[in-house]
Amino acid sequence: MRIWLLLSLGTLVWADNRLLPLLAQHCGACHGGSQAQGGLSINTIETLRKGGKHGPALELIVPHLTGERTPRMPLGAELPLAVINDIKAEIAALPAEPKAPRRDEHWTWLLRTPAKPDLPAVKQSNWPRTAIDHFLLARLESQNLSPAPEADRRTLLRRIYFDLIGLPPTPVEMRAFLADSDPQAYEKQIDKLLADPRYGERWGRHWLDLVRYAESDGFAIDGERPTAWRYRDYVIRAFNNDKPYDLFIQEQIAGDEYRGKRQPSQADRIVALGFLRFAPWEADANSKKQLRQDFLNDITGTVGSVFLGLTTGCAQCHDHKYDPIKHKDYYRLQAFFAGTAIADQNVAFDAVEHPKEMKRLMRLHEDESEAAQQDLDRWREALKQQYLSMYKVKEDDPKVKQFLGKLNTKNLFFLDQDLPLVKEPEWREPIKAYFDTRDRMQREQELARRYQSLAYAVRDVAPPAAPDVPDTYVLDGGDLAGRGDKVDPGFLFTSSAAEIPFAGGSNGRRLALAEWIASDRNPFTARVIVNRLWQRHFGEGLVRTPSDFGRNGEPPTHPELLDWLAAQFVEGKWSIKAMHRLMLTSAAYRQASRHPKQAEYSAADPTNRLLWRMNWQRLDAEVLRDSILSVSGRLNGRQGGPPVLFNVPDDVAQGFEFFKWFPSSEDEQRRRSVYLIQRRSVILPMAEIFDAPNLSTSCARRQSTIVAPQALTLLNGALTRTEAKHFAGRVEKSADPVDEAFWLALSRAPTAKEKQTAQALAAKGAEGLQSLAAVLFNLNEFLYVE
Repeated sequence: MRIWLLLSLGTLVWADNRLLPLLAQHCGACHGGSQAQGGLSINTIETLRKGGKHGPALELIVPHLTGERTPRMPLGAELPLAVINDIKAEIAALPAEPKAPRRDEHWTWLLRTPAKPDLPAVKQSNWPRTAIDHFLLARLESQNLSPAPEADRRTLLRRIYFDLIGLPPTPVEMRAFLADSDPQAYEKQIDKLLADPRYGERWGRHWLDLVRYAESDGFAIDGERPTAWRYRDYVIRAFNNDKPYDLFIQEQIAGDEYRGKRQPSQADRIVALGFLRFAPWEADANSKKQLRQDFLNDITGTVGSVFLGLTTGCAQCHDHKYDPIKHKDYYRLQAFFAGTAIADQNVAFDAVEHPKEMKRLMRLHEDESEAAQQDLDRWREALKQQYLSMYKVKEDDPKVKQFLGKLNTKNLFFLDQDLPLVKEPEWREPIKAYFDTRDRMQREQELARRYQSLAYAVRDVAPPAAPDVPDTYVLDGGDLAGRGDKVDPGFLFTSSAAEIPFAGGSNGRRLALAEWIASDRNPFTARVIVNRLWQRHFGEGLVRTPSDFGRNGEPPTHPELLDWLAAQFVEGKWSIKAMHRLMLTSAAYRQASRHPKQAEYSAADPTNRLLWRMNWQRLDAEVLRDSILSVSGRLNGRQGGPPVLFNVPDDVAQGFEFFKWFPSSEDEQRRRSVYLIQRRSVILPMAEIFDAPNLSTSCARRQSTIVAPQALTLLNGALTRTEAKHFAGRVEKSADPVDEAFWLALSRAPTAKEKQTAQALAAKGAEGLQSLAAVLFNLNEFLYVE
């Protein structure tokens, strides 16, 4: 049997080693043959060295067998320790790999500044519309594959609407496009949507995912960041104005030190620094030194992943296991931020931020707060007098002080459990009135703080404000107690110290880093951002791990195309809108999502890595919610300003020790989801169910799960029920309510069968139309973009 296994696996050269027979016996069901799971084949030593999607397998086999890494292998079973030890011994006995590791080849490419390769020749010369198509078609033709036909016009318009503004086209917009015979009608629609202010709301949300944007600190206190919303509006404006991406980078890392020829506004330069502060912040941390180090670690890791596509955080404790990032280099990178301190800076509102209105509203809420404070003082005195009268005690009695102290309890919810007299009828109403007044005062105070002209930002520690910039040391294991060598600021993959541009009022370190990242010679920056744009338009990036371009990430499916796009992006003066146009006008983007040879091609390329068709994409949580409101006719299109607080159950509103939840008006709550408050401890349930990102870490790619609560939310959720009622009211007075409902929700007329079924529902009156509206909200055609 053993001889047969050796022969069948084609490994006679390794006949003296028992590794392959052992693996064939225990792992062959999943990783043998031609359909090895996870891309890991145990057929030969060479395929083991190559590994699967997680990289070279020889160093990973034993950890997976012992359970040190998950999932434990074999799935559903555990190998005897003796067998694991045999496998471990056989791996150790293998000779060294005879050739250079693949990672060298990968990094040779990755460290080279992108340049435009020549367009490859193709046979179907009538298919390409842009340079993009030449690269994709050449790969397809090399595999004897051909692209899918072009999608119909309805599909294309819905696709670009959801991609660019995150909302469906109206029936009027769709019918006009379908009737437009202009050969450039599609291109004109792209230009129109790129000029639409809703474009910034859609694409700003993508950026907020990356920068772990949140309007609260997290941890137990989860204190609000009342003016953090100015960063959100800055990002939306940056996308709408097509701010050059290199300037966008420099503002967020070193806006306060910017010295370029362009002249961004003072508000933009300071507000943009919020990027550096959006990590969780433990306000009551026991160790301020550790809190400071956590802040620096977050910045170092986030800058690396967001702008460079590198997992620099993996070198915090030791040399990177996969990429040539040394432990020391991590702290050289961190040294750029050694002089950075958190600071809320006074920065006047720009004209686009409506400064007069901001000032008026702040004063209004301050006045309301003062009035509430006066009412509260009167209620407090009345309660004290009631206590003195009922219990026949003197004013200086300790019990009076204790009673008044109880009135400082954060929420009435907690007072119920702490002061039994609250349940007595003669106390219930006056105490409730006291707490209602205090809630009014607190709410007005919170609203006033949100209109302050403050930027949630950072400042430099530099002479003369401080003796010197703090030193940076290599920390063994990332532990503050493991201080090692002192290091100076230095760029990754270089041995020399960075040249700091200037000092005096600013230490210049962040500026040096920002200019290096935003340089047209940096090999990572342009590749990473064009890959992110590609990911959002095509469903997957050319590198499918968009924040990990290193060896442990996915290799690019089309490296030449990625280089061409990166070089074109820099040539185009870092214009994101120009890159949108290039991608969206390509024949590849216009493909249908189903191919005439779907089954055959799916077998050859099951994950569509070669892009022989367009990928289906599910609506993001925010786009789904906004689309429901848009179709019902109730979406509030007001843009910008402080966050909107959505309704929550009473136990949530009252149940936090350090803050109370005050929902915004119902009209405000119908604004776009990007304006809903991003509080780490209270997330909109619908957004959480539909895979909104974790607000504590950078999210480069959202999950797309399919779980039962999603269906229940769309069928029975408060939003669906409420908006279905208004949707029904919107269409019931039209000449053909069923037709109008389908055009609003799906941008098309119903089929004959759909109309027959829908008319049977509509015949039941308002209730039937509401049921039809709910059904349309729950269709895959509504939930997914084709």
